[in-house]
Amino acid sequence: MFEMLTHPAVSGLLVMSLIGALAYKAHFVDISGLVAAFVVGFTIWYTGGVASFVIILFFFMSAGLATKYKYKAKMKKNVAQEGKGKRSWVNVFGSGIIPMMFSMAMYIAAMVPELTMAGWPFFLFGGYVGSVATTSADTLASEIGVFSKSKPRLITNLRRKVPSGTIGAVSLLGQGVAIFAGLFIGVIALVFALIAPTTIPGLVVANGIIVWDYVIFLIPLSILTAFIGCNIDSLLGAVLQNRFVCEICGAITDKEFHCDYETKYVGGFKRFTNMHVNLGSSALGSTLGIVLGAGLFVWILGGLFFWIAASSSN
Repeated sequence: MFEMLTHPAVSGLLVMSLIGALAYKAHFVDISGLVAAFVVGFTIWYTGGVASFVIILFFFMSAGLATKYKYKAKMKKNVAQEGKGKRSWVNVFGSGIIPMMFSMAMYIAAMVPELTMAGWPFFLFGGYVGSVATTSADTLASEIGVFSKSKPRLITNLRRKVPSGTIGAVSLLGQGVAIFAGLFIGVIALVFALIAPTTIPGLVVANGIIVWDYVIFLIPLSILTAFIGCNIDSLLGAVLQNRFVCEICGAITDKEFHCDYETKYVGGFKRFTNMHVNLGSSALGSTLGIVLGAGLFVWILGGLFFWIAASSSN
């Protein structure tokens, strides 16, 4: 009986049923979002293991709580999540499809000796962490950053102040929240690496030897991918996403109605929505995670400082 309950398929069904019921009762998702979350969560539990699942669970729960945080105040600012804060299957798959793909890739790589010896399970885990860290940082920064006391600035021109809710806007509060999200995910990964190293793909090699160099990378990897990925999301939004201007408050938004009036289309690709932005930033965040997992920190840091200097001088 115990062996049956601990089988990944059975335990995954039980865990997702419990979490799904709680999430739906808390109004984090609608019915379609519940089904999508069940698919994503169960797949990650089965293929990525407990550590990967807890990481995606942090995103799911923190995003739900952040969305509900001061929801009425966000409605007054016209920056609240539609559907009373409930996320649909579009939102869930937009945030979870790439982590799910990386989880499956880790599962496959772990079964191929050549890939395992080359360190690919851990590199793919770095991609997984990068994807979730990017999505978590972006969501939390968006939901909490709107309460920044200082006016946000446009990501493509950091000297230009813009109204709260503007596509591509960043604030100090949002940046701080993004870094905190990355730190928290990194701590989760580090705790599992220390108390249950076999739950981190590729961390334990032949004869039970732990690759401590990989352990050292976990927190910096998570923080950097969260910070850089979150800003990539803002950059993609400012450059590519469909944009509408509110002629009442002047905000640049992706909503066709703002301040209870119809907005005016001003730029971006009409079919390039926020979902596409999330998918793009998540994919780029996962790519950064793979690179950082391989230990190439110097190149990423150099590029980051170059971007800040170039943007600030515009």
